[in-house]
Amino acid sequence: MEEFVQHISEEFKNIFFIKGANNGRYPFSHSLLIDDFLIDTGISSRLLRKLKRNFQLKNILLSHWHEDHISGNRLLPSAKFYIHTNDKMLVQNVDRFDEFYGVSNTPAANEFEWLMDSLKLINTKIERVYKDKETVSVGDDYQIEIIHTPGHTAGHCAFIELNSKIAFLADIDLTKFVFYAGNDSNLIQFEESIEKLKQIDMEIAVTGHRGVIRGEKNIKKELDDYKSIIHKRDERVLSYLSNSKPIFLDDLKGKNLIYKYYSEFKQYEIIAELIMIQKHFDKFLEKKLVITKNNGFILN
Repeated sequence: MEEFVQHISEEFKNIFFIKGANNGRYPFSHSLLIDDFLIDTGISSRLLRKLKRNFQLKNILLSHWHEDHISGNRLLPSAKFYIHTNDKMLVQNVDRFDEFYGVSNTPAANEFEWLMDSLKLINTKIERVYKDKETVSVGDDYQIEIIHTPGHTAGHCAFIELNSKIAFLADIDLTKFVFYAGNDSNLIQFEESIEKLKQIDMEIAVTGHRGVIRGEKNIKKELDDYKSIIHKRDERVLSYLSNSKPIFLDDLKGKNLIYKYYSEFKQYEIIAELIMIQKHFDKFLEKKLVITKNNGFILN
């Protein structure tokens, strides 16, 4: 067996952790294989070709529309693809990614286009959409329950195989970085989704970029730690506000409130950071922590 294909459980022989290239770091991601159902295709073209030689990949469950989770779709022309109804449009219209990432007509547009082209994304025909709590049968031995976990994207989903209690949490990825910079991202929903996952009976969790976490207590602690990253960002953003002088979104540009440092993709990261800061303001407004003043924000 290839090194990147790893058994997760001695009892459940047909469930495999598929380790993405560069340890699942962007622009790659990890996958979970349950019999002939593969969750996400972003492990890298090289590894996906190897996987195809050893396994039948007849059905693909997509966790969400982001490029690092669908980049291998073109290599599986005979497979049937499934996704949540809220993310279907973008997987079928990848030319709209720049719009949903907020980079259209910005200094980052050319950089973003180059990255998308390098991943060779294609429009993917969706065979079927699924809804929250729907169950997908995999042969006679496995049942995959869909868990709608919006916030990262509108249709983001996690999955739990009910017999083994092995879950795939996708981009509620339990890393040190939480991402919600899409036009369809929603910070309140993201936090609700984390809480929702804490109620799921799971013994092993696989995430899109972290890998395998074992033990119900460990998984719940990791989910709490992940949510705390959002709360720490809340505090950083709120620290710039007062009760009188309004703060504007552009006042927080380039202050590393989300990214600890900017990489070679700085132009995009600054745009993404501002979008995420706006998500915090949206949350603060809904929770009445801030109010608007002269098109800026002050503490309520």
